[in-house]
Amino acid sequence: MKELIVLIGWYNEVDPAKIKAFEENKRTFELSNPDVEVITVINTLDNLEDKKKAWLCSDIPMYEWYLKNSKKHPAKRYLLVEWDCWCDIDLHEYFGRVWDCDLVVPSVMYPERDAWCWFASIKLLPPAAAKYAVGVVPFCGILIANKAFKKICKEILKPEYMHVISELRLGTVATMLGIDPVPNSVANRILGWRGVSPFDKKHKGLHHPRKTL
Repeated sequence: MKELIVLIGWYNEVDPAKIKAFEENKRTFELSNPDVEVITVINTLDNLEDKKKAWLCSDIPMYEWYLKNSKKHPAKRYLLVEWDCWCDIDLHEYFGRVWDCDLVVPSVMYPERDAWCWFASIKLLPPAAAKYAVGVVPFCGILIANKAFKKICKEILKPEYMHVISELRLGTVATMLGIDPVPNSVANRILGWRGVSPFDKKHKGLHHPRKTL
């Protein structure tokens, strides 16, 4: 069994600039981690007429891939990243302090502490799950142990969780199952929503987002 497999989410994109950026972003993972398998997971949900639902469910293909392919591609842990993420570091070094944790995320949001806009949709969760509401932000750079991934995937694809955004869905279901998300303390500098320079080498790690070169 491999130590790590990287799953990178991608779409049925036709924009040449985004396609070029995705190909280069993926290549950075392969160059920085030549012994790690990098697998593209295609999100076919973007073909749905309901574009909002497709956007909210961008994480779903990752879980579906695991249930269908994990026996063919077994690993002790998986790294989930989006297409606009790039890498310039050895991943074992990047996750060194938290390598053996069940679920590692860039940052964790709690409704009792944090003002996060997506907590407004807690009411859309099943009552049994709503009391465990937690956000993991962003849905990129998420390291998840095989045993945790398996447990989460058996629960998270149920229809009652499909009405909230991916970051709230994963954080809540994992917490409800007793898998507390652990923040990677080195991630927040260059892994977020704001665009960062594609040539910024000040801090090595996972960089997000880079949608064009």
